[in-house]
Amino acid sequence: MNVYSALKEIFKQNISCSSENIHLEEALGRTLSKPLRINKNIPEFDTSSMDGFAVKKSSLGKIVRFKILGETAAGANSDFVINPNECVRVYTGSRMPKNADFVIIQENTQLEGNFMHVNGYDKNSPYVRKLGLDFKKGKTISHPVLIDYKLISALASLNFEKVSVIKKPRVCIIPTGNEILALGSKAKKNSVYSSSPYGIKSLLENEGAEVTIAPICRDNLDDIICALQSTKQSQIIITLGGVSKGNYDLIRKHYIKLGIKILVDGIPIRPGKPIIIGKLGKKIIFCLPGNPISSLVCSRLFVVALIRKMLRGRFEKLTTRHAILSEDIKLSNSKREHYMRAFTFQEGTRHYVKPFSQQDSSLHSVLIKSNCLLIIPACSSPKTRGEIVEIIDF
Repeated sequence: MNVYSALKEIFKQNISCSSENIHLEEALGRTLSKPLRINKNIPEFDTSSMDGFAVKKSSLGKIVRFKILGETAAGANSDFVINPNECVRVYTGSRMPKNADFVIIQENTQLEGNFMHVNGYDKNSPYVRKLGLDFKKGKTISHPVLIDYKLISALASLNFEKVSVIKKPRVCIIPTGNEILALGSKAKKNSVYSSSPYGIKSLLENEGAEVTIAPICRDNLDDIICALQSTKQSQIIITLGGVSKGNYDLIRKHYIKLGIKILVDGIPIRPGKPIIIGKLGKKIIFCLPGNPISSLVCSRLFVVALIRKMLRGRFEKLTTRHAILSEDIKLSNSKREHYMRAFTFQEGTRHYVKPFSQQDSSLHSVLIKSNCLLIIPACSSPKTRGEIVEIIDF
């Protein structure tokens, strides 16, 4: 079992999200759940793209002096019908006269009473936005697509007050362990503050999920059972701790009693080897190691991939890219695939990556300096400076 085969096993499971209608101003970062049919042309009529004078293109080169019939302001109707030697003053956004198809920009004109003289023009630049230039009636905006500020602006121009979006995947994180302290509580000897739930929550919310953090479960089977039973509204459960093979690793020892059907039991990766991925009823459950960096890396590799699949409706491999190794890496020919915290940077047109020497799975100080994971395949020989390697943004 490797990362790719584990992802395939996850994606075999039937887990999806329904849709909801929300106001457009609330749609930033959400995913469009169905195609939007465009019900009008944009622009709805030919408009001027510059301030100037609307004329017939066929008159250019033959006539240089045009009689000004009047003007059409932006937003006003235009009832003008011009003859070859006539023009109408227009502005950016003005409706073009019915039989005009060219705008002489005002910088290229000279006025003399009620007449306009043409000083120059470029026949390849008519300065007219034709009907339907931006959007054509009857076309559709495809889905699923992430709604960003650009799409919001476009949908507002089309008068979409509400849009149908995929509901946010609901995730519950359950931290476990006798040594874990809640944030804000008094410090105790031999204890550590709960950290990874907050990092994972932020990571998954950035991907579009709705995430809650349950109270800390002590190493007590009844507490864990109760916590799992309280996740009825969640589609994804993440437990932290309890999956190694120690005396207090209750999730691994009692997974049958907890109702977990195991899909993946351990993956030869570093960090995160003891991970369990399974089903709890119709929910997907990720039982992750307690070490904060292990749990964050596993969340990036597996939970993020599942959320993206739920929101985009298709199986996506991990998105990797190539970079040039900036220094040698000494390896011990490990049988585990290593996802090293690293820093990627660009010099000119080339992308480089520098791994950190400290890779202990408890080091937040290394985590905050990292912006990628450097993938070292299992049983790799030592890597030398200048080699091309794969990285994942992190």
